[in-house]
Amino acid sequence: MTLPFPTYDPAEPPLPGALLAEVAVNAAQPARTPFTYSIPPGMDIAPGQAVFVPFGPRILQGIVLGITSSTALQAVRPIVSVADPDPLLDANHAALAQWLAGEYLAPLWDCVSCCLPAGYGQKPVTMVSPVDVPPLLPVYPKDQKILQYIAANGRVSLDELREHVGQVSLTLLQRLQRDGHLTVAQGLARPSTRPRMERRLALAAEPADAEAYRAGLLERNARSVEARLLGHLAVHPDISLTEAREIGANPSHLSRLEAAGMLHQYEQRIERDPLAAFRFAQKPPALLSEEQQRAVDLCWANPGVTLIHGVTGSGKTEVYLELVRRTLDEGRGAIVLVPEIALTPQAVRRYGERFGGTLTVLHSQLSQGELYDQWFRIQRGDARLVVGSRSALFAPIPDLGLVVMDEEHEWSYKQTDPQPRYHAREAAEHLCSLAGARLVLGSATPDVVTYHRSEVGAIQRVELTQRLAPTGDGGAVETGMPAVEIVDMRAELQEGNRSVFARSLRRAVNAALRAGEQSILFVNRRGSARFVLCRDCGYLPVCPSCSVSMSLDVQSPVLTLLICHHCGRSRRLEDRCPKCDGARYRPFGVGTQRIEQEARKQFPNARVARWDSDVSRQKGSHERMVHALEAGDVDILVGTQMLAKGLDLPEMTVVGVVDADVGLSLPDYHAQERTFQLLSQVAGRAGRREKPGWVFIQTYEPEAAPIVAAATHDFRTFYDEEIAHRRRAGYPPFNRLVRLVFRHRNQEHALEEASRVAGELRLARDAAGRAEPDILGPTTPYIPRFRGEYRYQVLLRGRAPSRLLANIRLGENWHIDVDPASLV
Repeated sequence: MTLPFPTYDPAEPPLPGALLAEVAVNAAQPARTPFTYSIPPGMDIAPGQAVFVPFGPRILQGIVLGITSSTALQAVRPIVSVADPDPLLDANHAALAQWLAGEYLAPLWDCVSCCLPAGYGQKPVTMVSPVDVPPLLPVYPKDQKILQYIAANGRVSLDELREHVGQVSLTLLQRLQRDGHLTVAQGLARPSTRPRMERRLALAAEPADAEAYRAGLLERNARSVEARLLGHLAVHPDISLTEAREIGANPSHLSRLEAAGMLHQYEQRIERDPLAAFRFAQKPPALLSEEQQRAVDLCWANPGVTLIHGVTGSGKTEVYLELVRRTLDEGRGAIVLVPEIALTPQAVRRYGERFGGTLTVLHSQLSQGELYDQWFRIQRGDARLVVGSRSALFAPIPDLGLVVMDEEHEWSYKQTDPQPRYHAREAAEHLCSLAGARLVLGSATPDVVTYHRSEVGAIQRVELTQRLAPTGDGGAVETGMPAVEIVDMRAELQEGNRSVFARSLRRAVNAALRAGEQSILFVNRRGSARFVLCRDCGYLPVCPSCSVSMSLDVQSPVLTLLICHHCGRSRRLEDRCPKCDGARYRPFGVGTQRIEQEARKQFPNARVARWDSDVSRQKGSHERMVHALEAGDVDILVGTQMLAKGLDLPEMTVVGVVDADVGLSLPDYHAQERTFQLLSQVAGRAGRREKPGWVFIQTYEPEAAPIVAAATHDFRTFYDEEIAHRRRAGYPPFNRLVRLVFRHRNQEHALEEASRVAGELRLARDAAGRAEPDILGPTTPYIPRFRGEYRYQVLLRGRAPSRLLANIRLGENWHIDVDPASLV
């Protein structure tokens, strides 16, 4: 859609009693509230519809969020046209988008986009076209460059023009347009995702008539392609254009047959289905234990939020499955969220075996086309059960009755970039309140804030204390928790063990290999080594863009890189120290690559695989890894935290935590909690059937409270100590936090701007006569420079700190994070 530039639709006073539309506009302006437009006479507008609206001199895409008859504005502009007669958003998702914008101080359109089909947004574009380029070009060099380029290339976008001739202002283009040399038009880019259509052919004539026509063709030419095509259509009356081409048909053949009334061509929409390759063997519901049945009944009786606190292996998934069955039997829909894409293959299989026909999946490793098609399938009601990661929460299920959030403690449920920086748990609770749906949170190691809410009675809590192993008859028997040994690596060194593996861990892995069982070697760091250091001069390679040490990454036997995992910058590892030319330039610390190499050396007959984000970037990589593990094709699995999140592997009996101290001493109030959760969860992968499990936690801080609590499976002791610390320090759940980060390439300017905003916030707080929020900073974050930009942060702490920011507009270099998942 293009319009002449500039266009100015007049704003007029709204007529008394006339209906007005509140529209979220796809503009660069970070507005948190909708814009008001008048509805032209005769135009039917409904909430949730996509429309085109004037915005300054442009026509932009928008979504109608509501209809009203009153406004405080003196004049409003009319909607230009309806983009789609069918609403894209229902009332619940329109309200959810507005809540996200207010709660997380995010642009409204970004929040609306979360609820739209993938690739639906249309960005505004400016197109420049030549009209009359004179032989004698203007004297101004910039004018010459512009006219020469469009004369040679025709109609181009303003972005392309700027890329080739440098900065071009709209004022300059307007002058050249007035002079008659070119035209400028504003428009909208085509959506990046559209339905996939397939051209098909169908037999139009009666079979006897088609056969007679075919016989006539063969009389004239025994090798007739048209006769061959009709013969194929006699057996297969409806085929794709691709099949016809394989027979040898070209457009001329098809045109003649169509003119003779033998066939007709049409287009058919093809659905891109991410589960097309899955084959689900339907299974009956499992026999629930008394504890599980009680949990189901309590969750079902509670229309609000329920936390299921169940030890690892307690059968929380069976409780979820029964709740989903009851919800679907009521005719309503359900969403099941998992924290990692790595968990979706097992989750899809478990839910597919019970509800295959109505199941679909949504996560970021699907193609845009798959996401687009499944969005509309869900909206039509053809898929009433959605399994997926964080963004699946926004699936347009028409009558939502249940949301399950498995492993609710996981930080991956918090969006970091781009905006809105929402937490799926809070967003799910608000969506469920709008839809009248149940919200079930499950974890063996609940978030401290969530557990505190259950302690004070804000939400219901149900306990699952028994670890269960499924039996062949569909039931389950109680089993024990894995035995956990804390290994003091200081003692290992003193006794001469220089290996990255403790002696007890090596013995356990060897025993598992002899028994045909599987082992996990867990280290929460990618790469081969944490850093490289010269022991002669102390030189440490640091990323020039991020001010953090670069990790060692072995690409191949002949290529070793130093790489920054924050920005991706890399360089070859030098043989000697680049500063002093010393030979003692060596790696320190371990990562998944190093552990994989050591495992192959220590256990030469074992089949070793590595599973981290470096090897799981390709589509389908998680499914292939899970299949290999379940098929017994892997003996030792090396990986990062994705291994700790809910994997259920029957033959996994040994878990070794190679370096439990990673993250324990980070300057973040979450550090102790994250360490406890990670160790508890990865330990829970061992011994999930009748075979006992063994866990070895290697550490240089064996007395650390999170490590001791994880080793004894003692959540309550850890919670009591952690909540007491947070009460003293004023951290959540006793206060909320808002983190403001300013980024700029000039360090001095970054500090000045951060100081200015912190000062203005203090003045605004004091002027309002408030004692809170506390305004801390500006300070440098743990990573002071990121991708070439210096960073300074300001922290707001109080019961409602975001209120102070509600009417403050910060520049584009400011990053606002409400309830941040990390302060690092």
